Amino acid sequence: MTRKAAQLIREGNYAAEVFIELQDDGGEWSPTIGINDIRKLDRVRSALRSGDLDLAEQDATVFRLVPHRALAQGFREDDQDGFKS
Repeated sequence: MTRKAAQLIREGNYAAEVFIELQDDGGEWSPTIGINDIRKLDRVRSALRSGDLDLAEQDATVFRLVPHRALAQGFREDDQDGFKS
């Protein structure tokens, strides 16, 4: 039986979500990852390390990480008044 799983890779200020297939045969080492998915994870990690986000996005969804404190210093929208009737 195989099932999809998301793996997160973090390199510097970026994180990538990579979908892989886990192969669960009920054995002692289950679940396992196929060689093609291992290569995919390695490609994404290498691309993130080299700063090639376009290459990483061929196999993953890439996110830029922003520290929580930075949000309080201007990366958020101003508070708005509610609707007035």
